[in-house]
Amino acid sequence: MNGFKKIVVFSLMSCYFFSFSQTIVQQSEFIQFNARELDSLTKHKKLEELGVKTSSQLDKYYFKLAEAAVFYSENNIKESVSSYYDAIRVSEELNNDSLKGVAYGRLGTTYLFRENLSRALENINNAFKFLPEHKTDSNYVNLRLKRTLIFSFLDQTSSYKSSLQWLLSAATVQPSKILESNIYNLTGNCYLELNMPDSAIYYFSKSREIRERIKNLQWIGQSYNNLGTAYYNKKDYSAALKYYQQGVAWRIKGKANFTGVVESYINIGKTYFKLQNTSLAHSYLDKAYLLADSMRNLSLKQRAAMGLKDVYTEKKDYKKAMTYLEIYYAVNDSMYSDKKKEEIATLTLDYETDQKLKQDSLKRVQAEIAVKYEQEKQEAISKRTTVIITLLVLFLSVVAFFAYTFFKSNKEKQKQNEIITKQHSLLKVKQTEINDSINYAKNIQNALLPARAVFAGREKEYFIFFAPKDIVSGDFYWAHTVKDDKRDLFIYITADCTGHGVPGAFMSLICISFLNEIIHEEKTLDAAGILNVLRKKLIQTLIGDSQDGLDGLVCVLDNKTKILNYAGANSRFFISHKNEKVLTEYKSDKMPVGKGPRQDVPFANFNMQLNEGDIIYTFTDGYPDQFGGPKNKKLKVKNVEQKINEIVDLQLSVQEEEIKKYFLNWKGDNEQIDDVTFISIKV
Repeated sequence: MNGFKKIVVFSLMSCYFFSFSQTIVQQSEFIQFNARELDSLTKHKKLEELGVKTSSQLDKYYFKLAEAAVFYSENNIKESVSSYYDAIRVSEELNNDSLKGVAYGRLGTTYLFRENLSRALENINNAFKFLPEHKTDSNYVNLRLKRTLIFSFLDQTSSYKSSLQWLLSAATVQPSKILESNIYNLTGNCYLELNMPDSAIYYFSKSREIRERIKNLQWIGQSYNNLGTAYYNKKDYSAALKYYQQGVAWRIKGKANFTGVVESYINIGKTYFKLQNTSLAHSYLDKAYLLADSMRNLSLKQRAAMGLKDVYTEKKDYKKAMTYLEIYYAVNDSMYSDKKKEEIATLTLDYETDQKLKQDSLKRVQAEIAVKYEQEKQEAISKRTTVIITLLVLFLSVVAFFAYTFFKSNKEKQKQNEIITKQHSLLKVKQTEINDSINYAKNIQNALLPARAVFAGREKEYFIFFAPKDIVSGDFYWAHTVKDDKRDLFIYITADCTGHGVPGAFMSLICISFLNEIIHEEKTLDAAGILNVLRKKLIQTLIGDSQDGLDGLVCVLDNKTKILNYAGANSRFFISHKNEKVLTEYKSDKMPVGKGPRQDVPFANFNMQLNEGDIIYTFTDGYPDQFGGPKNKKLKVKNVEQKINEIVDLQLSVQEEEIKKYFLNWKGDNEQIDDVTFISIKV
């Protein structure tokens, strides 16, 4: 869940205890509204008073909701979830669907704030099974808003869009102005992600106007910050700076969460950098970095570090730029580790909760089994004791005899063996540590590769055969979509960095980071431009005479016009032209992305008109360079071309299996000599 979306989630927390409040008795309602504001002694005293008055099953239901709210306010998620399940069981006994829907909705919201998205979606969907649709009910609409957020976090685009349409139709019908402003804010966020900043500005402005009218001070600053981001994406940096500065002023005035203030400092610093005011950019980013570090907010610290890296690069202070780049990756590793810990904690919570739900029905059976087991255990122990003691005495006697004999006759040899054993153990420990580190690096690398959903989002056939030589890879692939009124671009890259294994993986991580900057932030969208900027960044970053870099191919396919714009570095690829029924090989510039004799020569841009059904095949040299076959020679490109011709009329999912099988059969028992990446997409 990225930082921007987290802010949206927590902006909804003010609505959390409002949900379904009209159905809760007065005392329970008071506890839920004020659980976070009351001190621990007061809220537990009021909860105890409510428990004393509980007499009916309906009272118990209200008590359990209040109890869950108190546990949640103390960050005791396990007990909070358990209380909500208790409320669900009571509602089932009462045969009341409305109460059951309320409890499921509260449970789903708890999981949402815990960032357990799958559980959140599951329980909110359960709530909608029992709650009738009401566009005029703010509580129902608020629950629909939370589900829309989950669709957004999970990149379920079609569900996200249809759910937003429903929310917009309900925005002015339901009575809550806070909720209406949240709906417009979420809609603006959607258009921001779709790279439609003008539409985003329209909805962010509507959200801001409502928040200013109702004096919702805490979130006015967020609206200004969002407007700044929309103008930043339009590259109108002067307007972006104005809104960012208003945003931080409102956040401080409204006493918003301080992470929002730090985020504003980062945005202002990045905008000053774009306006070429390096001094002010440095000032804001340095302040943001120090605050984020003191708050131990890794996400903000990482963003500030990347901004400072750009500032020092612009100042040509490459040593400090490299320092902040290293901090960026170190924080990334730490965030990944924290994420894994959180996943483990979440799984533990789910497991323990499920176990608690089963306990009531299993208690009687467990008691009977325990008695029977204890009886059998005592009988078995008494029978085994005599046998074990006898065998133990005999075993110890034999061991003592042989140990004495061995020690006496082989004392020197034993010393040597001890040294060898210690060395072997030390080597084994070191090997385990190295393997663990490399496997950890593999997880990081896999996390940075684009989700296959980016390819699948085109709704066209594709396959990706990615086979590293070692645990981590110098090969990588990268993809991104750019959609607006005029363009529907699909940008993807097939690349082979210098080396393989750990050195190659480090290069791939650096290149992926730069590609994110080049395409996401700098908005360079032509193939040759991407390679030219990437080469410049690599040369600036890899100080000295390092010849490290990459070979690769950048393809920019316009899904509307079917025009392919491509540029390459020491790369070749094939296109199957459906209408002409011919497979054609295309080549690119013979120079790498990095230092070299032709490093000042710009990469050439190529464009060609493709047709519906044409297929593009791109691959790194690890595939054709593999040794094997009957004469143990290289596979070579001509044989790859022949194989594609044989399978070109099959579905791409079948072609993928054929490409893999052909490579493995050719390799046979030989060692794989290099990383392999083979990608195919249908136009």
